[in-house]
Amino acid sequence: MEKKMQLLVIVPPMTLSTEFIEKLSNAFTVFTMDNEEDAYRFLIQRTANISAVLLDLDLARQSNFSFVDKISMDKLFTSIPVIALSPRLPNQEDIDCLKHGFSELLTPPNEWELLEKRINNAIRAKDSLTFNEIVRMLQQLPSNIFWKDTEGRYVFMTHYWRHIKQDDPHWTLRGKTDMDIRKDKHNAKIAMEADKKILTTGQGTDYVIEENYDGVQEFLQLIKRPTYDEKGNINGIIALINDVTKQRLLELELEKRSRTDGLTGLLNKSATEELIRMMLLNYYKDNKENSACALMMIDIDKFKTINDTLGHAKGDIVLSAIGDIIKNTFKGMDVAGRTGGDEFMVFLRDIEKPDNALHLAESIEKKTNQLILHKDICAYVSVSVGIAMFPEHGKTFDDLYHAADKALYYVKNHGRANWKMYTPEMEKE
Repeated sequence: MEKKMQLLVIVPPMTLSTEFIEKLSNAFTVFTMDNEEDAYRFLIQRTANISAVLLDLDLARQSNFSFVDKISMDKLFTSIPVIALSPRLPNQEDIDCLKHGFSELLTPPNEWELLEKRINNAIRAKDSLTFNEIVRMLQQLPSNIFWKDTEGRYVFMTHYWRHIKQDDPHWTLRGKTDMDIRKDKHNAKIAMEADKKILTTGQGTDYVIEENYDGVQEFLQLIKRPTYDEKGNINGIIALINDVTKQRLLELELEKRSRTDGLTGLLNKSATEELIRMMLLNYYKDNKENSACALMMIDIDKFKTINDTLGHAKGDIVLSAIGDIIKNTFKGMDVAGRTGGDEFMVFLRDIEKPDNALHLAESIEKKTNQLILHKDICAYVSVSVGIAMFPEHGKTFDDLYHAADKALYYVKNHGRANWKMYTPEMEKE
């Protein structure tokens, strides 16, 4: 059986007929009080369960509407309407009672259907007022709070944040979906998919999205939960949006530092090898054996001598300068890292032919030689480069590493300052 709404009725016994009280009791849980003092004490104790107060208009006049004033001014009772009852047709004085804080005036003819509807309307009107007051309070919070219905349409939002803000002052998101209001359609689809899952499973979700509006990068955390009606059915989604940009950028910076060589800005050894292994695995799975790739190992020639003669500070400048050369030589989809003190590694993706890798190695060597003109170096610097091709010289990182390493030490053993592609003959060295 559906739970009845609770209703407090304050009337002298003769004000309402027995038949009317019975009909009230069928629709509501009714409490009757003999006077305003008892009613107020009862109201204090049961505030959360009371939906409305019915008060005899003549009784209210006797106390100069003090009970109504007290209820109207106390925020504790904001959601409870006080409805005036009169046994006679209203005159102007009766109608003026609304100025004292009554939400409704019920007078003859006392047709039950009409009275019940007017009582419920008064309750809903007060609920609406309370809702607006709550929204205004929530707007004082930095978080954005919104509610959607079961069709994914917005019912309200406390803040129109910058990603959906419209120039039209009369524009509203009420009744609109994420696809209607969001400029980033990718994030709109993410939101709608998350909502669909919540409405289907009844399970809430938390996730972070990235927004780039007008060139400003922001990260927003969304915390979504289902809401339920009195029968336990899902009737919408309530959500909280927090701006977590500062925290997320800090996390990304810490993550970057954990994967980046601080001196050159290239990836560190573990991150470099991890990415190359992942790429090789994907190439192998996708049967891209017709796509050539290359693993390039680069060593600075006689770097210990540079440190010993020029000092470690100059040595760091040399490392940083070669890091810049590598970053400026390769494509964004290539992987480049510093894998040791004076050792670098580059993985070249989708090169058309082995000669392209040789040309890039030559370019690195020539740019390195020009460091003699660097105002903070002014010394001759060269590199040795060993190259292995995927899949010709190996399909795994370990196989390619072995081949490129053999080619590198072939160069080092034959005069340095050069570059070579791996050949099986190098195994005999």
